[in-house]
Amino acid sequence: MTELFGQVNKLDPNKGLVTLRMSDDDLRTLQKYHATNQHQVLSVVASDDNEPTPKQRRFAFALLNDIWLSQVGGAWLETVESTRRHFYGMYEYYHGLDFGEFSLSAVKGNKSDTNEFINMLLDYAALHDIALSVKPLNELEPQEIAHWEYQCLMNKCCVICGKRPSDLHHLDTIGQGVDRRKTNHLKHRAVQLCRQHHQMAHSLGIETFLQKHHLTGIKIDERIAEVHRLTTGE
Repeated sequence: MTELFGQVNKLDPNKGLVTLRMSDDDLRTLQKYHATNQHQVLSVVASDDNEPTPKQRRFAFALLNDIWLSQVGGAWLETVESTRRHFYGMYEYYHGLDFGEFSLSAVKGNKSDTNEFINMLLDYAALHDIALSVKPLNELEPQEIAHWEYQCLMNKCCVICGKRPSDLHHLDTIGQGVDRRKTNHLKHRAVQLCRQHHQMAHSLGIETFLQKHHLTGIKIDERIAEVHRLTTGE
């Protein structure tokens, strides 16, 4: 049995017909099954707007798999399932939940908890330089992107691809002729970029680059300044 996801576009109760919009990957999977068994039966589960989306769930499980593949951690890395249980337990502990209360399932889970869980996995990946199989900016909910931007600045990994080495890239003009080694960097916006994406930002123009990747930049605070050894006084 394979779990597929679709959004209802049209419902005709008189004819008993339902029209779904599906992702290309899920549609190809459905076509494959239909080619071998044209009398197959589909099970339909309705969901509401507060349930974890299929995209969120796929991203969370991809991150768990990436962490397991990295083998950066403890004995809990024995299997993908033990890795999942470990991070579920961590999330429950830090959020004061009972054992078994957190879930990514459509039945028990919700969007906000899933977003926070994904952020926890991304924090771990950024801290331990774990290669990611998917780009976070393509998967994150719009309101969660700023969290990833901040973590990339703190852990010096590229906000686009997660690679190191990378450098802090200023977004705000400090002023022509001003020595950046002596200026106060606090409140100036920045993003963390590897050399390849740094060059891309210059080629496209910074505003076009930010719009393309749904970035806004992060205002430098004391913690970021300390990590990057930036001056914070006049």
